[in-house]
Order: sequence, then C-alpha cells, then structure tokens
Amino acid sequence: MDITKKIVIMVTGCHAQPDNYKECERTWIPKLRELGFKVLISLGSTEVDKNGVLTLNDFENYFKFLDKNTIEFRTFDSKLGLFDKSIKLPSKWVLNETDYEYYFRIDSDSFVHPERFKKMLEDNLKDFPDLDYMGGGHPNFGYNPHYYFTKIICRTGFFASGCGYLVSKRGMKIALDKMKIQQKCDFEMDDLVLGRAMWESRVPLLHDSRICFESNYVKLAFDPHNIGIPDISELNSHLAIQHYMNGHMEETMKKLNL
Repeated sequence: MDITKKIVIMVTGCHAQPDNYKECERTWIPKLRELGFKVLISLGSTEVDKNGVLTLNDFENYFKFLDKNTIEFRTFDSKLGLFDKSIKLPSKWVLNETDYEYYFRIDSDSFVHPERFKKMLEDNLKDFPDLDYMGGGHPNFGYNPHYYFTKIICRTGFFASGCGYLVSKRGMKIALDKMKIQQKCDFEMDDLVLGRAMWESRVPLLHDSRICFESNYVKLAFDPHNIGIPDISELNSHLAIQHYMNGHMEETMKKLNL
C-alpha cells in the first residue's frame, strides 16, 4: 500500500510569522516530498485580517493557491483563523476538491522525521484499517513518553494535540457536521474543537506515542515523573513528530544525518 498517495499534509503557518514554516521548508518538508508525500503550506489571508470581518465572498471563494505548494484560505491569518485554516477549511477542500483519503495537519513549529513518519502511517493504517482519527493524545495521562505504544481512547476532554493529527474522509465529514465554536478562544484551538466533535460522536482517537506534544525547549506536562522528555534528534529515538522545535530544526537535521 503506497500511503503517500492517500494522504495530503498541510503545515499550518501564517504570513505574519513566516520564519516557522520557512524553517520547515528548508529542513524536513523536502524530505517528505522526496518520499512521495504531497505537502502544502496552509496560510490565512492578510486581507481578511485588515478588513477585520469575513464577507460572503470569503465563504464562497474560500481558498486560492499562491504557488503549487502554498494554499491560502480566506480566513484570518492571525490566531483567530487557526480553527479555519487548520481543520475546517482544509477538510472542506480535501472533501470537495481532491481524492485524498486522509488529511494530516502539522504545526509549523513541529519537526518531522520523514522515514519514522512514513513508518508510523504504514503501521497504523495497516493495523487499524478503519482509522478515522490519530495523533498524540493530550493532556498527558501518565504514560512514559520514552516508550513506543498505541492506545485507542474515546474520553471526554481527551484529544489529539495540534502539533500533528490525522483525520480520515469519514472523520472530516463528521467534524464539519459536528464541530462547534462555543467560546471565542475556540477559534484558536482547532485541536480541542475537533477532539470535542470526535468524542461527542464516539469516534475514538488512536493515540500514538511517536507524536510528542512538547520538547526540551517548551515543556507542557512539566515532567511529573522526573524521567525527562524524549528527543527526536537521537538516532535511536522512536519519535516521528515533536512539537516546539522551531529554531532547532537545522541542527536536528544534522544530528540525524538527514
């Protein structure tokens, strides 16, 4: 099974802070493309930011390509557009404009190890052929991040971190039907809004420990067991995606001889 033809990957960035997604473009994105993956940069619109509101035209003509690898969605380029440009509009585009079976969203401050990433997808799509929703589970539920394991979870308040998650066509249809903005901060929390739609619809999350939502540069779980945080740059690491690696991607590529 050639999974590279089944999945489209979007790296969520913004015009106002291009350093993050451009660092990805200099490092791991070309390696994923060499493996055969379609990788796009997903941006919002500075024009919408300037106008301050969405118009009827923005809803009807909701995307355009700035070049062959960059898609701009008609929503806010700022954090207010994060929900739209990360999950809502990409799902609409994938379902209406493409034949891809899966969408993988990656944050622009995440580092991806290309071969480990491909292996993770091959493993999970083989072992879980009906997979609709996969990622690194958040919040931490007490597992040891230094070990590789997968776990199927459907629990209120538990969702795939925005550092990297996969949604199937079926999952995207459910998401577009069930996702709801309940408060203003939800516009900046695509992972939570998606996760809420999934657990309320009884769609389980496949947690994969190869996706880590923190790094030694930004610690979220505060290492409660004092065992340290795994490092994707180690040659024997199991990690495929690690969050909060912006500013360290080129040195990570060198450490991994990529």
